[in-house]
Amino acid sequence: GERPMTSFVLLVAALADAGQPPSPPNRPSNRPVQRGAAAFRRQVEQQHPAVLVVGGLGLQAAVRSVARGRPPPLREIIGQREEAALVSEAPPGFASLVGRAVVLALIFSPPMLLSWLAWLWPFFRNRVWYRMLTASLARAGTAFIKWGQWASCRPDVFPTAMCAALASLHSQAPRHGWRHTEREVREALGAPVDQLFEDFGRRPIASGSIAQIHRAVWLNQTVAVKVRHPAVVRRIVTDFTLMRAASDLLARLFGVSGLRASVTQFSGTMVAQTRLDIEAEHLRRFGWNFAAWRDVRFPTVLAASEAVLVESFEPGELVSAYTTDLTLGVSSAGGGADPLSREEAHFVVSRGEDLYLKMLLLDNLMHADLHPGNILLRRARRYGRSSLALLDVGMVARLTRREADAFIGFLNAMGAGDGAAAARCVLRFSDSQACTAREEFEADMSDLFRRTCRGYGTGIQFGEVLRGVLALVRDRGVAIDANYMTLVTNVLCLEGMAGTLVPEYNVLDAARPLLDAHRALPRPLFRLAMPLVASLKRVKDRVCR
Repeated sequence: GERPMTSFVLLVAALADAGQPPSPPNRPSNRPVQRGAAAFRRQVEQQHPAVLVVGGLGLQAAVRSVARGRPPPLREIIGQREEAALVSEAPPGFASLVGRAVVLALIFSPPMLLSWLAWLWPFFRNRVWYRMLTASLARAGTAFIKWGQWASCRPDVFPTAMCAALASLHSQAPRHGWRHTEREVREALGAPVDQLFEDFGRRPIASGSIAQIHRAVWLNQTVAVKVRHPAVVRRIVTDFTLMRAASDLLARLFGVSGLRASVTQFSGTMVAQTRLDIEAEHLRRFGWNFAAWRDVRFPTVLAASEAVLVESFEPGELVSAYTTDLTLGVSSAGGGADPLSREEAHFVVSRGEDLYLKMLLLDNLMHADLHPGNILLRRARRYGRSSLALLDVGMVARLTRREADAFIGFLNAMGAGDGAAAARCVLRFSDSQACTAREEFEADMSDLFRRTCRGYGTGIQFGEVLRGVLALVRDRGVAIDANYMTLVTNVLCLEGMAGTLVPEYNVLDAARPLLDAHRALPRPLFRLAMPLVASLKRVKDRVCR
């Protein structure tokens, strides 16, 4: 115990000595730092290399921690349910609910009335009906747009032509008028737009389910100004009140269980996302968590209120432009981009997986909307490096240690091909687990794994295994809390992105170095070693290409 500590102290001394000017020739030095450096050089020949590696990692982590400073402040409790409680909106009255139900019925009547023709005639379905469905979702409002955005990233679940049509919802959702933008910016920042900004584009460059984005120039810096849509909070509360009523009716009439719980979880997620000042807090924390990653960026917050967020403008192309548009031959996400090289595609997929694993294994703070439409790729110029920027962090999952350990255990069980262990982990996915057929569920999982998941190096189709697991969860009445569904949805989006850009990339096999290191090392030591293990993972990825 004493020799490793001695070596580490001497290593610090040696590195400190590296910044000292040399002593004059032929003059013995009596400086303590130089004597420590000389002693360290003698110790190198006696110590095990692992001691020096750990010492070096520890020093590097200490220097990095000092450079980053303290983490940005966050609310004492952060998460979808807690943040949703911060949104004050009176529940809708009966007349409002009836009126909204009538409006939604009218909005969705065209695709519903023509669904029989779409089922019979593929040409009409692919060329007309999917676009009609997309237009109805866009007109229906925030909750429906968000579902369409998620569905567009899942060509493994939905038809590719449908994904192509829905992809326009990532950046081309309905937009509000200039007067609303001008009024919200003035109220949030305390002055008219023309006094605050040297330039402000009246036409938004993108629009999502919650807000739209304008490009502007503020203090000689190009910025993105995110402005919340009018009445978005009231519309979300009304729509989810209707959805909960519909889920209760379906449960009584057809015995559909678990639907109300899923609607409640999704509604909390959506309501929390409407507070742009909370999104600003998430941006600051993510920026701090990834400050040492030179090829990953989060926008820098410049000003924020509940309805307006001013942040640095991040250039690049949405990854969805490559995963959906170029693959399907459409141009819904901006188009015009050159196809990715093999190296660029591999960078997007492997670095995306690194992001996910760091959030899961170390940070316990997960971007809850990690689909390709929220990832920007800035392609490398000559002699430069590519980089990723993550957008739209309004939704996050704050993981407890128990939640993270349960999901990591599930991934390790998949790597070992152990269905029984995976079942035990899934049964921990809810604090109020109501499943009574635990032994049957464990037996079903073991059978599923024998057929589809035999462990690392066996060509596991990650999405296929997870869909099989979710089918068993539904059949056996296993409860899964919202944070776990966020983890599952994100990893499915990652697997879908890999399948489109780098089909030979195996998500589970590539994650093995980090998962093995996390299982083998104590948490403090894993935190120190993660940069080294991640580098080894990238070397392995290059060798396997």
